[in-house]
Amino acid sequence: MKSRRFLTIAALVAVIWSLLPIYWFCRMAFLTPTEIQRFPWPLIPHAPNLASFFNIFGFNYRLASGIVSPASGQAGQIINGLEDSLIVSTAVMVLTLAIVLPLSYVFARIEFAFKNVLLFAILLAVALPPVSTLIPFYTMYIRVGLAGTLTGLVIVDLTITVPFVAWMLIGYFRNLPPIERLARVDGYGRLAAFGQLVLPLARSGVAVAAVIAFLFAWNEYTYALVLVNGTTANTLPTAISGFLYQYPEPGNLAAAVLVTIVPPAMVAYFLQRHIGEMNLVDPLR
Repeated sequence: MKSRRFLTIAALVAVIWSLLPIYWFCRMAFLTPTEIQRFPWPLIPHAPNLASFFNIFGFNYRLASGIVSPASGQAGQIINGLEDSLIVSTAVMVLTLAIVLPLSYVFARIEFAFKNVLLFAILLAVALPPVSTLIPFYTMYIRVGLAGTLTGLVIVDLTITVPFVAWMLIGYFRNLPPIERLARVDGYGRLAAFGQLVLPLARSGVAVAAVIAFLFAWNEYTYALVLVNGTTANTLPTAISGFLYQYPEPGNLAAAVLVTIVPPAMVAYFLQRHIGEMNLVDPLR
């Protein structure tokens, strides 16, 4: 009884801890500028409106009081950042899967010399905090002309997504039944067995890997802040930070944050069944 009560309280605290920031941004996004400046702040907007959501995309909005809420000066950055984030996230997801799927399969299914040593070398990037590699990347990008480009941001994101997703999928591939042995008896080559039998069987793991790669690139801020911030390759997280410095607009900031969390929330909702099916094991077992 005590353990169940403790778990219930812990779960309740976790839910409140997770939902409180979302509630706070939702409240701010639907308040009028006058209500945002009022203290104490109203817990629930008295006259909810969509002004901030229109303003961040460059549209004026007339409030019920007749006052026109003007378009945000950061609207161009938000729209450009949204487009760039979609491009970068999609490219990172596709390239991560193209690299990681055969890599994970080889490490999970085939025995060869120095396998564990090579695996640890690949996973070394996961142990390094992004801040520690910022200066080397920035220096190199300046010399080769990749600073301020979406291509450079995709490359640097791959240094994180590839080892992380590889670690996850190696364990997943290890858990699959060895059906390729039977396929080889029926005349399948190793590549054909991998593409036609193993990958369809691993579709849940592949779907979750794709989501993780997409979400990491979508939310990445540290590299984008240094490598592309202030350029035409600006991404959505760095564009949103402009509401804190260039244009201090709390309502528009809250609306932009809510727009940012919509894609991850939708992805998590539609793929929660696949996430629950994953049974990961230690890839070095």
